[in-house]
Amino acid sequence: MWKYLLFLASVHLLGRLPTRVLYVLAAVAGDLAYLFARHLRRNVWDNMRHVMGPNTPKKVLRKAARQVFRNTAKYYADLIRLPHLNVQKFFDQRLIYHGLDENILPALSNGKGVIITSAHFGNPILAIQGLLPKGLKATVLTERLQPPALSRLVDSLRSSQGHTFLPVSFSSVKLALRTLKAGGVVGVMCDRDIEGRSLVVPFCGTPTSMPLGAVDLAMRTGAALIPVFSYRRNGGAVEVFLEPPLEMIHTGDPQADLKTNVRRLLEHFEPHLQTDPGQWTVMEAVWEGERETDES
Repeated sequence: MWKYLLFLASVHLLGRLPTRVLYVLAAVAGDLAYLFARHLRRNVWDNMRHVMGPNTPKKVLRKAARQVFRNTAKYYADLIRLPHLNVQKFFDQRLIYHGLDENILPALSNGKGVIITSAHFGNPILAIQGLLPKGLKATVLTERLQPPALSRLVDSLRSSQGHTFLPVSFSSVKLALRTLKAGGVVGVMCDRDIEGRSLVVPFCGTPTSMPLGAVDLAMRTGAALIPVFSYRRNGGAVEVFLEPPLEMIHTGDPQADLKTNVRRLLEHFEPHLQTDPGQWTVMEAVWEGERETDES
């Protein structure tokens, strides 16, 4: 419950501060967390080692790991600021979109809906706000947090501008299916095995468990699956790349096709991840095995 109370206090005390001030506070909080959250630091180091390769110098890994902590803190700063965000002004001045008109809008014309799938990279919560000025609202499936009050609070903040964010459950999946059937937009993350079905596939050269949700929905419904990845840029800008729809492979072997398509989706994420690994805001260890730290 202390997490919920701390987050609630942050929303009320800090939510109206200018973004630049929140980012300064977030950088300090991220550095402190890096220094004192030893378990999380080990997880992030292990993730960075898998992404950047076993021969990467420790000083390079350390820099990337610190960036992960800072960017994670900035994500929460953006979240508590989100209810007060002027979306149109953000869209006009700070959001750089590639592929919105070329990819997502034509895909919606098929009437089967669109699944936008992203990763915990840059800030997908800010990136999706760019759909609102185009008149598009999405239903987004999220990870269930503990305690439940915290989960409800976080999703209410995410939903504050008009999208609908709901934790993965039987009812929320049914809503996602109805949204696609009506030709709407559904959002699902692709880079962490949290709830529901998953399988082991190669990721950055090493097999690990990855979620099936986005690919499974696309294969079952015929909805277009569009990979979307965002980057934080200088001055609080966010640059978003909406890629062309990922064509689903159908060979008649559903399980093999599912694995192939999940792997192909991750192959779209890997170049972004390896370009700027410090923007991957995942604090949990993605790969199993012994963790490495920078304490040597």
